[in-house]
Amino acid sequence: MRTVCALFLAASLLFFPAATAAPGRAPEGETLTTGKGKSAREFILYRPANASGPVPVVMVFHGGGGGDDWMANKSRELTRTLTGAGYAVAYMNGSARRDGEKLRTWNAVHCCSYAAKKNINEAAYADAVLDVLDQRLGIDRSRIFLTGHSNGAMLSYRLAGQMKIAPRAIAPISGAIFADQPAIPARTSVFMYHAKNDEVLSFDGNPDDKAERWRTAPHVGFVKAEAKLAELKSCGPASPVTTPIGLTTTTRTCPGGSVLIATAADTGGHEWPARPQADYRIEDALLAFFNSKR
Repeated sequence: MRTVCALFLAASLLFFPAATAAPGRAPEGETLTTGKGKSAREFILYRPANASGPVPVVMVFHGGGGGDDWMANKSRELTRTLTGAGYAVAYMNGSARRDGEKLRTWNAVHCCSYAAKKNINEAAYADAVLDVLDQRLGIDRSRIFLTGHSNGAMLSYRLAGQMKIAPRAIAPISGAIFADQPAIPARTSVFMYHAKNDEVLSFDGNPDDKAERWRTAPHVGFVKAEAKLAELKSCGPASPVTTPIGLTTTTRTCPGGSVLIATAADTGGHEWPARPQADYRIEDALLAFFNSKR
């Protein structure tokens, strides 16, 4: 039965549009801070349009060289979609050498730049943000979700097993794992996405892509990464589904009620938001995935 449900979910991510927020103005963000002094870090909170009871949270991690405000600006459709469906959205902020600097990175161990070199404790930051959100909103700690792009996607793979409360699911977009990828909790589902023509973090894990200079180890290609995660999570056999628009999704059921879903696109490059085809919206795919994790 679980296998049938997982296959239905995979099909819904490919074919059926998810419920999105009603058209209108984007919600207003609120900049908050956690920590004090040199350890202080900000994030931007978007409250759900309608909240009844504990609020599920989506934490969004920007790519290397970005920042919370840059990511929030690029992700207005994602914010509208998620807040309209009852989620709080927190745009997280990486680290930089100087206060106020916009070019920020995350410590995904083998990438990237300042944050990795300084071994920044990203799990402590994420835990502290959840504490702040709980005080302000009353969050549903059983429904914490992580998503990120590029360096932020790399981080989400790592954070899953490092936070005080394991996330219900992670959704790394155009990211990568490394050979020493740690275990992911049994309860944590994974939705991973990558374009085959990505020239920044290559689909096959080639060592000559544009991001190589920011890493201290080669990343694992997407297909091998999916197999590695399936091994770490002791998942079942893969069930691939291919669509006419050039998307292939592989789904596995795993112990703990979790699933591993990997979507490969023929086109789309390394862009955010991912747009391999005009009729594919990453926002709807993420909402459908998160909504399935009740």
